[in-house]
Amino acid sequence: MLYHEFLIRARVEDNAVKEWVAAGWLIPANQNGETEFSDIDVARAHLINDLKGGIGVNDEGIGVILHLLDQLHGVRRTLNELLSAVQSGPDDLRTRLVAHLEGTLSDLRTGSRE
Repeated sequence: MLYHEFLIRARVEDNAVKEWVAAGWLIPANQNGETEFSDIDVARAHLINDLKGGIGVNDEGIGVILHLLDQLHGVRRTLNELLSAVQSGPDDLRTRLVAHLEGTLSDLRTGSRE
């Protein structure tokens, strides 16, 4: 979506968006010289507004929270890719992986370490 539509959908002021882009909190695409935002950018803008206004998080805290969220989404994406690879692999590999993971999870729950 183009900039003006983003402002409307995200319910944010122009100066706030410019600050957030400068801070790296929003990273819009640049298509043919036009700044374009995605639905993810809209959701992120809503989150930033909630953090700043509703919860009262300062700018440094917002940067940390957004960085941690990005890492979490990256781990989730990687785990989904790994799951797909395991599911398409041979049955014996799946069986060994599940057994290993169950043992690891059990160790984590009890606080045991190898």
